[in-house]
Amino acid sequence: MGERRRRRFGGVRTGVAALVAVGVLGAVFAPSALAEISGSSGTTGASAQPSASAAPGAPGTGSMAVSPRVAATSAASWNAAAAARFWTAARLDAATPGDAPRTPTTAGSRAATSTSIARSSHFAGASSTGIIFYAAKDMTTHYCTASVVDSTHGNLIIMAAHCNPGSWMAYVPKYQHGASQQPYGIWAVTKIFKDSHYTGTAATSDYDYAFAQVAPNSKGQEIQKVTGGNWLSHPTTYTMNVTALGYPKITADSADQAIRCHPNYPTSRLSGYRQMVLYCTGFFGGTSGGPWLLGFNGNTGYLVGITGGYEEGGPNSWTSYSPFFDSRIDTLFNWAESH
Repeated sequence: MGERRRRRFGGVRTGVAALVAVGVLGAVFAPSALAEISGSSGTTGASAQPSASAAPGAPGTGSMAVSPRVAATSAASWNAAAAARFWTAARLDAATPGDAPRTPTTAGSRAATSTSIARSSHFAGASSTGIIFYAAKDMTTHYCTASVVDSTHGNLIIMAAHCNPGSWMAYVPKYQHGASQQPYGIWAVTKIFKDSHYTGTAATSDYDYAFAQVAPNSKGQEIQKVTGGNWLSHPTTYTMNVTALGYPKITADSADQAIRCHPNYPTSRLSGYRQMVLYCTGFFGGTSGGPWLLGFNGNTGYLVGITGGYEEGGPNSWTSYSPFFDSRIDTLFNWAESH
């Protein structure tokens, strides 16, 4: 096993014990999941690709018919210094969501008063979670939520594939609106990797996730060393209790601050898709790509999903979806690490 595999195995084993100790219900990592994460489960991707409506089963049931792809690449001159010069406080604050608008319908507003729907709250933010910013050809600036993933080189973040970043890509962990200096700096994003199955249609929304490489900061440090990273994990069920994070658009949430659905709200399955559903208010446009975590400690946790999938993550601000993480996301993750 490589260094990352050993490190992730130990972390998952310890984390599971902690989750059981505090009585968290929902997903538990089965021995097969631990084996795969530790790198000792043998080869993956040999089985036939399941349909969108197939039951998740154990990790390793997914397969890749085609290779992942590099969806975006920055210029060689794009680095931490260039990102800091381009992304002034004014440009950061002017950015608009890169995902579809998500506003409550009248029916949704009524449903949001139900005790079965959780309510998000503002908080100071998590070091591992922030915003990926980019500029369009007309120089308008846009953003989606993203988070750092534990990796061999410590330079990967995860986001929703539908966010489609353009030029001058940058990641700002624990983004603070109006700050003259961001708490963890501004990081240049150099490459984005997507699953080749994803085309932006409902039929391919199970693959709505992407990884991105982040260049070192001016001190030569990798992002994970500075912020920490979430452990990419395989759930064995659609039903688990998660903490979901995101940055909603300022026109819908004037605080322009991170939100979280915490602690530990239940997910269920989205019928007809390999996706989960979470009912929690406040997830407007901009929250796409935000992490769904088990064992959240205030900064990091076990990453079991991100806001994305069908309808670009949900039809309204209180219904959010996430692709189900099986070995197909591992294939993309490993490809991103090696390219």
